[in-house]
Amino acid sequence: MRTEEKEEEEEQWPGSAHEILLLVLPYLHSLFELLSMTAVSRSLRDAIRAETALWSKVVVEPPLSSRLTDDILWDITSKSAGKLNTLILRQCLRITDKGLRRVVDANPLIRKIIVPGCTELTPEGIIGCVESLSKDNHNVETLHINGVHRFTKDHLSALSTYIPHEGAIDVEVCPKCDQVMMIPSCSRVSCNRGRRHERKCKGCWFCVPRCMECSVCLGSDTEIQEAACGGDSLCLECWLVLPKCRFCNKPYCTSHSSLRHDVVTNDSSAQPMFECQACHYRAGKNPYDAFDYQI
Repeated sequence: MRTEEKEEEEEQWPGSAHEILLLVLPYLHSLFELLSMTAVSRSLRDAIRAETALWSKVVVEPPLSSRLTDDILWDITSKSAGKLNTLILRQCLRITDKGLRRVVDANPLIRKIIVPGCTELTPEGIIGCVESLSKDNHNVETLHINGVHRFTKDHLSALSTYIPHEGAIDVEVCPKCDQVMMIPSCSRVSCNRGRRHERKCKGCWFCVPRCMECSVCLGSDTEIQEAACGGDSLCLECWLVLPKCRFCNKPYCTSHSSLRHDVVTNDSSAQPMFECQACHYRAGKNPYDAFDYQI
């Protein structure tokens, strides 16, 4: 009798756990997290594949970015059944204009296209996608293309006819070098007293030295600190609060924090420590361990 009750409890528990996990699914951030959930159980995998709402926002970030191809992207976005509204592809080096356009044509409800660092895309391909999405009074609200090469002022002007909202496109013409670049906002109070286009420090990362963490301009009156990222600079305020390598005492900025090599200790009360790639490499270890991520 007790054995039968135990079997009934075991049968009920997976169902309860399954329902709980289903409630969590809409809060998952990236494709990596969503695919990880498909490995929990067969029933959960089937539920994820069948729920089109979960695929209305596709976010592909490293480490999956390097493995994403046009065909894989099509298979993933097809699960939304045409309801895709947000497409975020970060550093997906194998995605081409043809693959992106195929997805756009099948999903006319897309409002956000974020493709920073997708170097195989071209300005003409992106303009064609935005033009296709602008039909039937539909507008693209956000377009991030920083890292897509060969953009000119003419390309940016063509995009502005379809996306006229200020700040919707993450690049603009740098007033110092006259190139289409990403121009960050400055957090310095004195730089923000006037209008945005009148800022003296307005310029791209190449023209205006900036703190890699907070984007404040680094002038002659600013104490500049070196980061472990290699060539990146930090203001003193950011340098003081960021965790530092236990050997060289240099911090990583937040955007490069994934390069840290955490040091595991048996002391649970000890502060977390890490080594930067340079120090880790000097110690005779390989900082480029290969991870095989499959979609």
